Amino acid sequence: MSFSRSPSGLVAEHIFRKTKTQVYVEGPTDITFYDAVLQEYDCRIQSKGGRPECDKLIEKLVEKDLPYVVILDGHYDILENIQNQHNRVVLLHRHSYENYLIEEEPIKQFCRDRARSKDSLAEPLTSTKFQKFLEDTEIKLKNLFILDVAHQRSKTGCKTFFRNPDDFFKTGFQEDEIQKQEEAASKKIQTQSIDEAKTVIEKSLEERRCIDLLPGHFALGIIGCLINDTISKRVKKEEIRLYLSRVVWQLVKTRDHDSLKRRLRNAVREVEKIRQAQSNIGS
Repeated sequence: MSFSRSPSGLVAEHIFRKTKTQVYVEGPTDITFYDAVLQEYDCRIQSKGGRPECDKLIEKLVEKDLPYVVILDGHYDILENIQNQHNRVVLLHRHSYENYLIEEEPIKQFCRDRARSKDSLAEPLTSTKFQKFLEDTEIKLKNLFILDVAHQRSKTGCKTFFRNPDDFFKTGFQEDEIQKQEEAASKKIQTQSIDEAKTVIEKSLEERRCIDLLPGHFALGIIGCLINDTISKRVKKEEIRLYLSRVVWQLVKTRDHDSLKRRLRNAVREVEKIRQAQSNIGS
């Protein structure tokens, strides 16, 4: 059964799918990541094709307390103190789900699986190299990050200056490309807006890694460039994304991962209780 994209059509799905808890995400590539967390629950994870469609669902959820879950990327909203809209609206504490994939052990394991030969037990990606990459990410990209956030906060119409990751990282960060983007981003933006964005970002970086706050597609993209450089092979970014989405929950326990897992499962259990109560009334 198909549904229109009108608000009434969007929210009607949970009525027709009574046997599963509806969990809505912004895009189709998100599904594998969340499926690994919710395997023990009877859920249907569905992409709504972007933030605007999810916002429609949230509006109706808040208005009528409807029984479904919506997961939202943090985007640059996480740099501000924002209040959660509803228990069943799960807002990421990093920019996007891709930022949750950028953890040392899963990435080192991926490199081992792809690079190690039968005759060598050498570690292709060392902890030192990975940590230096994270440090260089902040050093090389911080100014552009500030400018990008300034544009988004000022609503200048520039979606992002973090576009093609392959232009930013090859055997290392490409300073010429970064400088070019900084020059472009510096145009048509007031100094006051830049200073305000800098203050917000500096505060966030006291507790978080720069790589967690950058646009997710870009962050995972430069990780893909690092992997390809490390193992001297060209691996498709989709292969990297799927691999990390499946194993990150097995190998990583950070504050952000534990919080997301807890909040998401609590939201799903809340829906299950509502559905059970409705079922009891109808029986």
